[in-house]
Amino acid sequence: MVMDNETSIQEECENVFHELVLERISRAGNSLSQGNLDRDIEALFPEGVLVLLRELCNSEVSPWVKKICVSLGKKKQLKPRVALALQSIIKESESLWLNRSMPINKWTAPAGAWFLLSEVSVFLPKSVEWEFLHHHWQLLDKNDLQEGTDGQGDEEGVECNSSTWAGDRVFLLQTISNVSLQLPPEPAADLADNLLKKIEKFNLHSAEVDAHVKALKTLCVKKARIPEESDVLVKKWVEQVLSKASKVTEKYIEGISSNNLSFATPAMLGSRRSKKLDSVSKKLSKAITAVYTIGSCVIIYPSADTTKIVPLLHTVITSGSADSKLKNKLPQANACLKQKAPPLYSQSWLTMAKICLADGKLAKRYIPLFAQELEKSDCAALRNNLVVAMTDFCVHYTAMIECYIPKITKRLRDPCEVVRRQTFILLSRLLQRDYVKWRGVLFLRFLLSLVDESEKIRRLADFLFGNILKVKAPLLAYNSFVEAIYVLNDCHAHNGHNNSDAKQSRTKDQAFSIRGNDERARSKRMQIYVTLLKQMAPEHLLATFAKLCAEVLAAASDGMLNIEDVTGQSVLQDAFQILACKEIRLSVSRGSSSETVEMEEEGGDSNAAAAKGRAITQAVRKGLIQNTIPIFIELKRLLESKNSPLTGSLMDCLRVLLKDYKNEIEEMLVADKQLQKELVYDMQKHEAAKARSMANQGVGREENVRDSGLESRVVSAAADAMAAKAARSVLREVNGGAATPPLSAMSVPKLRSSLGGGKQSGRPSADVIESLRRRPTFMSDDDN
Repeated sequence: MVMDNETSIQEECENVFHELVLERISRAGNSLSQGNLDRDIEALFPEGVLVLLRELCNSEVSPWVKKICVSLGKKKQLKPRVALALQSIIKESESLWLNRSMPINKWTAPAGAWFLLSEVSVFLPKSVEWEFLHHHWQLLDKNDLQEGTDGQGDEEGVECNSSTWAGDRVFLLQTISNVSLQLPPEPAADLADNLLKKIEKFNLHSAEVDAHVKALKTLCVKKARIPEESDVLVKKWVEQVLSKASKVTEKYIEGISSNNLSFATPAMLGSRRSKKLDSVSKKLSKAITAVYTIGSCVIIYPSADTTKIVPLLHTVITSGSADSKLKNKLPQANACLKQKAPPLYSQSWLTMAKICLADGKLAKRYIPLFAQELEKSDCAALRNNLVVAMTDFCVHYTAMIECYIPKITKRLRDPCEVVRRQTFILLSRLLQRDYVKWRGVLFLRFLLSLVDESEKIRRLADFLFGNILKVKAPLLAYNSFVEAIYVLNDCHAHNGHNNSDAKQSRTKDQAFSIRGNDERARSKRMQIYVTLLKQMAPEHLLATFAKLCAEVLAAASDGMLNIEDVTGQSVLQDAFQILACKEIRLSVSRGSSSETVEMEEEGGDSNAAAAKGRAITQAVRKGLIQNTIPIFIELKRLLESKNSPLTGSLMDCLRVLLKDYKNEIEEMLVADKQLQKELVYDMQKHEAAKARSMANQGVGREENVRDSGLESRVVSAAADAMAAKAARSVLREVNGGAATPPLSAMSVPKLRSSLGGGKQSGRPSADVIESLRRRPTFMSDDDN
């Protein structure tokens, strides 16, 4: 709800978060001094506080927590007691652990405490104690290398959670960066030296690398006496780190080339090579971290010298290129580096992207390679990173990247759901910020997200089309509606589109179409059409109705649309379904009626304006139908001449139009009674055939559900009522409206007795009467 367009709703969310989360945590910190440290950790804090903190760092919740904290901080609504309470929770948790004589390297702070402290400390730097940060940095940093030695033989059965410690270090470094200006100069300098040493070991996790690099930059500001000196310090250690990282990477590439040892698991090799493989794996991990560190350093210091690094990365990323010219320029050993060390290959692309963001000339050279790799890569993780890189290029180099937008949009149909969702989110943001325009194939390819296999992507697409685009681009759905029908059906059977710009805007493959005339394909396409129709204003719905008749129905009747082609038949059938759907018809009346109500509430002048608006709407609708009926008649004759199965769809569509505009049609066709009779006769004939088909299906269903008494009685009663009505109608027509004479007044034929030979008798024989009694009666299932 915090992302709602209404400012009042956002503010309400912030107030609720402040009251139910931050205030509750603040009160928890105040009540800790009264607690008994001998109690369980859950009982040490007020009920629900630890659960609340743990849920805040959930991956789906944390982005919105960050947004709310930033908003509250800018409004100066974050109170110092929140930061103090979080520090108290971490301290008391550690004290309780030590009082139980538990090993400190097994302790972890309550989940979410460091995360929330890192967010609020941005706006409350003076409320965070340096002694607190220094103590826990020494604790988390000192036990970093002991996680593998103490994990065995623990009496309490408590396992060392290294991933939790790594996450806590990241949040702790973020907190240190936030409060760096409040730190004492000497401790800040010592901490900066410590961070630099850890970075140069190249054994950190990628998330830790970013945190260390950012913290080191902020600490340099505190360490320097003047701003110019801080820039010199940052430049000095960045170049030092880049030099060491490039040496580590180059050494690994040379080693793997000379040893010709691929990246594999110990199970794939013999026991003798296991130790050697383990050493190679460690070197690979170190090389990957070194390459990642290069990218992090370039991001915080874009003017860094990368002249020695770019050729090295170029060697790695072009090792998997299919270009024969590039392969001839590479060493033979490096030509298969993509297969030998795929993680390094993927990481090199990401680092090269960061360097290109800092160097426009370099980006101009390498953007085509990024586009090529995005299209051909078989690694989902790499494709995901390349999508992120290409969208970043859209922001920094909009003109250069514009021609590659179609290749980026192909990832909307990527086999991996994560890549599809990432592409959809990133492109949507670019579209909202006008870095990318809704033209060409972009809009048509976005339509497929409305019926994606992933429910998350479908929800995102519904929000984009139903909320954002409806306001930002209200004419988009109307302008692209007819073309969307051809593209979704992958139809090229329209002569008017074969050599037009519309054909160039369509995709050449079938990945962005929903071909097929089966129920599932039609249902998906119809779902997209309905979504677009719901965005249109009443006048656009009327215009869309006219365009469908002119560009699809009339094209088919004139022979421009090949109805013998499978895709052409699908287009025509989709047009019939759209013209008959309620979204294209009822929205007009709903919109006009709501406007009429508003006008009538305003006064007499408004009533006159409303009446005038209704008259105009009715006139337009009458004109549409008047121009549409001849097209339907001509198309019906064409379909009948070809014995096309689409005749039934056409009649269904006509039936709906006749039902909704019956009065208008009678007025329009008053001068042409013959045409009116033909239409009515054809409709009645179609309805009769449809009723017979439904009746046959109903009989089959009745036999299958014989045990269902209620349905059987309903069907039987309906059948009896229809039969009685038909009988009365037939009798009235036969007798000219006269009542049926009584039985006594009618002449009854005399029967000849079988026993009496040729003798006449006024009464039927006993055998005949008995045979009539034995005749079976046809009753309902219940009577039987």
